[in-house]
Parts: sequence; C-alpha cells; structure tokens
Amino acid sequence: MLRDKLSDLLYRLRALFRLKTVENELDEELRLHLERQVEKNLSRGMPRQEATRQARLTFGGLDQVKEECRDARGVGVVERVLQDLRYAVRQLGKSPGFTAVAVLTSALGIGATTAIFTVVHALVLKPLPYMNPERLVAIWETNEVIPIEDVAPVAAPTFLTWREKSKAFGGMAAFQTQSYTVTGEARAERVSGVRVSHDLFPMLGIEAAHGRTFVPEED
Repeated sequence: MLRDKLSDLLYRLRALFRLKTVENELDEELRLHLERQVEKNLSRGMPRQEATRQARLTFGGLDQVKEECRDARGVGVVERVLQDLRYAVRQLGKSPGFTAVAVLTSALGIGATTAIFTVVHALVLKPLPYMNPERLVAIWETNEVIPIEDVAPVAAPTFLTWREKSKAFGGMAAFQTQSYTVTGEARAERVSGVRVSHDLFPMLGIEAAHGRTFVPEED
C-alpha cells in the first residue's frame, strides 16, 4: 500500500512539471486499449468498421474516458490547480494596487506565523538542551492551609529529606532564582542569578565552560 501511495505521489508530481508528456502517454495508453478491443471484435467475426464502432461504444467516448483517467490519477486536479493559478496571476496583473496589498498582507501573515512557530518550537517542541530531557521533572510544594495561586518554595530541610528518602528519582537537585548586586571598578549593577545545589550540574549533564562546578562541601 505504501508503495502504491508513493508511486501515485510521484506520478502527480511528474504531471505537475511535465503535463504535456503525461497527456501524450495517456493518449497512447487509451489508443492501445482501443486497438486491443478492436482486435477482439475482429476475432469475433465483425467487419473492421463495425469492430471499431463497437470498441468506441464500449469505452463510452475517448474524451470521457480520458477525463476519468485524469481524475483517477490526480492529473485533472493538477491541471485545474495550474489553470486557477494562471487565472489568479492574470487577475493580479490587471490590478497592481490590489496585488501589492495582497502580497504585503501575505508577507505579514507568513512572517507572523513563522515568528509564532519559532517561539512555540523553542519553548514547547524543541527538546531541552540537557541530558535525558524527557526524564526531567520539577517539584514544588503547595500550601493546603492557606490557598495561594502560586506554588510555594521548598524549604531546605524538606529538600534534603526528599533527596535522602526518595526512591522514585535517579537524582534530585535544588535551585532558586534571585537577584544579586555585582560590584567592581565600575558602578554596582543588579543582575539575575540562580542558587543551585552541587548535584544540579551533573544531573543535567552540564560542565563548566571554565574551571569547575561545585562540590558537596560548597553547598
């Protein structure tokens, strides 16, 4: 079945770029079928003129048969699409102002679609750049006494208990985002940073670009 679908797709693509050749091949194929039917009628004792007439009646008209073959093989669809495209190009050529607006609108639509897809691909579809990203999960706490919309941060003793007693995870690490003030020769600058436990980098499969990461004694 897959081979048949692939063959049908290749035939339609060939019809798209070599329509005249496909039409000639279709005419030749129908002519051969007609000749075979004529030969059958002749073998039954019919005169050639009657044999030819009966063969044409059997096919129901070559033009109709050709149209049915085009539709069955998708050639008719390709031909109609090409006709519609040629008509659309002619109409657009007659109205330059409308053509410019249509092209600009299409360009804006394509640009917006591309931008949205890029964001969705980066945030949703593209795998995280870590080791075994499909196995990563994040865990938070919730407050059952005081309902809050946001999740509650995990206390350090709770995290240590989870890491010590949990059997469901291959590894567990903690991180906390916060801002810092960096000072130096220039004026102080406020930057965003993350406090992490020493086992976060090995768990994510990340190595330091320079130097080394943290050891347990530096937690």
